[in-house]
Amino acid sequence: MAKKMAYKEGRGDSEPNVLHKKKRNQKQLKVLSGDELDLKEIMDVSPVPQFVINNDHNVIYWNHALEKLSEIKAENILGTNKQWQVFYNSERPCMADFIVNGRLEEIPKWYNTQDSRSKFVLRYQGQSQNLGNSCEAVAFFPIMGDKGKWLHFTVDAIKNNKGKVVGAVETFEDVTEQINLQDKFIKTLEENELLLSKIHHRTRNDLQIINSMINFQSYYTDDKKSLELFKDLQDHIKSITQIHEKIYPSTDLLNIDFGVFIKNLVFDRLRAYGIGKNTIQVDIDSSKILLDINTAIPCGIIVNELVNDSINRIILTGELEESGDDKIEDPHQVKGELAVRISKKGEFFLLTVYDNAKVSPENLDIQSNKNALDMWFLNKLATELGGTVSLEQDNGTLFKITFKKNNVQI
Repeated sequence: MAKKMAYKEGRGDSEPNVLHKKKRNQKQLKVLSGDELDLKEIMDVSPVPQFVINNDHNVIYWNHALEKLSEIKAENILGTNKQWQVFYNSERPCMADFIVNGRLEEIPKWYNTQDSRSKFVLRYQGQSQNLGNSCEAVAFFPIMGDKGKWLHFTVDAIKNNKGKVVGAVETFEDVTEQINLQDKFIKTLEENELLLSKIHHRTRNDLQIINSMINFQSYYTDDKKSLELFKDLQDHIKSITQIHEKIYPSTDLLNIDFGVFIKNLVFDRLRAYGIGKNTIQVDIDSSKILLDINTAIPCGIIVNELVNDSINRIILTGELEESGDDKIEDPHQVKGELAVRISKKGEFFLLTVYDNAKVSPENLDIQSNKNALDMWFLNKLATELGGTVSLEQDNGTLFKITFKKNNVQI
């Protein structure tokens, strides 16, 4: 008496999830014997390209979807072992042949490739007598179509009720378009990285040239105010250069963690002045705010400028305890305070930098050469962010920078 087959029609989508396809095929083909008419009808209407071979490696099913993909009619291949002709120029085993032979260890040799886009995975499905070994792979077949095709294919062993392998079913998905889009995306990404690298190096070189020109010009003047102005310009250039050096190496230039960046920047500045965290009390409050590079650079320069100015004010006004080093045991000796915060309020972002240095208004007069340049520079950067700068002097110096940027993410 013929054994009844269990077969369930699979979904007609092109879902790349291999496990879903594997389970679908295993439910479709439990035993390769019995009501072959029902099996043929179900396979023929399936939109998933697939063929089935028996344990003699002869093709017994070749559905309409595979006819369309391979451009080979079923009548020309049924009953033969020439399934390889669709994919290769010369005779060689297909993955289904390895499953039928039980030579799974040989598969990687035939499907191993140096192309990172090609993949091979071998899985063993366990002890169920109707569930055999399963393989999946992504590979390029140059003889298919006009320019070759990328196929994602899966193979399942077909076992009878006694657990004997009696055939294999192989299904295909044309992923040429996806691979081409992936290649295009990778190429665009590489081009953008190269362009960004060139911009970074050009910016750095241009800043070095400007710095050299200022150095050269300073040799031809003895005017104290001019020399101070030149020195301040060079400090601004150095600040811009430092921020570029810190930000450009980031792996994701669209999502720079600005909170972490601020912490690193502040403590780098303290170390540059030879000041430890025990000497100036530092308060950094920053949510996990992700900035794109176009926002992070001007924000970073602003923080760098204001932190430098705060440290200088603390030193010049005597708020910094002279201890010889930063190992101060008595917390009452810590007089310098520095606070940096960035937060989001509604659609706007608020960046604040505060220090407790007692500076008289005349010393912070924005009409003086240095302070006028500093404020002009800060306002220029804030304008680049679409924001504003405000200054408050109440028990210290507090700068507030408010800006709105569409590319800022939290």
